[in-house]
Amino acid sequence: MARVAIVRGNDPYEATLEALKLITDEIQIPKPPIILKPNLLLSKKAPLVVTNPKVCLAVADFFRDEKQIFDIKIGEGTTGGAPPSTFKSMQNNDYFKYLDHWEPVDLSKDLPKKWFPIYSPGYSYEMHFNLGISQSICNCPYLVSIPKFKTHDVLGLTLSLKNLMGTLTTAQDVIFKKIIARETTNVCSYMHGFGNKKPDKLTDDENVGPSKIALAANLIRLAKTVQPSLSVIDGIEAMEGNGPAHGTLKKLGLIIASTDFIAADTVATHIAGMDPLHMQYIHQAGLLGLGEYRLGHIKILGEPLNSIITPFRPHRLYTRAKFTEDQINILSATLAQNK
Repeated sequence: MARVAIVRGNDPYEATLEALKLITDEIQIPKPPIILKPNLLLSKKAPLVVTNPKVCLAVADFFRDEKQIFDIKIGEGTTGGAPPSTFKSMQNNDYFKYLDHWEPVDLSKDLPKKWFPIYSPGYSYEMHFNLGISQSICNCPYLVSIPKFKTHDVLGLTLSLKNLMGTLTTAQDVIFKKIIARETTNVCSYMHGFGNKKPDKLTDDENVGPSKIALAANLIRLAKTVQPSLSVIDGIEAMEGNGPAHGTLKKLGLIIASTDFIAADTVATHIAGMDPLHMQYIHQAGLLGLGEYRLGHIKILGEPLNSIITPFRPHRLYTRAKFTEDQINILSATLAQNK
């Protein structure tokens, strides 16, 4: 049975340490190094958008003190800003204050090591693209996904699985074996199914239709290729409304931790008061065996789940972004083709 630790508190450092100690026996590191993967979406200082550095600091201290692991890296591929810059984001959001705890890695500049094919419905003819995942991520024996608990325009919520998008470095045209994009900010647009056309350039109908299906399918294909060993969700100051970048403060006061990232995301979905069947990218990942998606098969440690359910105000597109039966069938068929 999957176990998920939930700790209530206003101190991100102390709450994170407490949550990790509840599952310490499950946290087994085969060998160093480990990579911490926060959400650093924007280059500028944006505490409501990015993972609190003190959550990552607590994770690093836990590994140092409890597991005697000292080779710790922190990596991200920042996609937003003028220009997008991972190291600028780390500097502006106080990650460089703790350089004695970790080595920063700009995943955006990394070479690819593993590839996966993506679904691209935004063409009138068939296009074939592969996306490459950072070699730093692929070479690391232990990956920790540390997302910010936030709403998302077409997927409902962005959590541990969605956080993996920051590991992408390269896009390739499969037919001509040609590299067509490098750096995370340019590569992530391909996840949305319309080639290099970024989601803010799509119509609402495209975003809640074929692009939503493509993003869900491609996230699952990414997660089938690389999975985090541990998930720590920063829900101390969460985001509701028009996330993942333009929402408003949700004072949630929670840290969620699990060695099963799908279980962690499933529990977070319930906490946000959202129907797990609307989070099809998480649900389908569970159906494919990437983690536990059935709440009845998840043991909650710490705070009782029923006492902390706090409905989030969703993105303005959420009512249209919910998967219809036809869209679920398309998603399922697309995933079946990639088995």
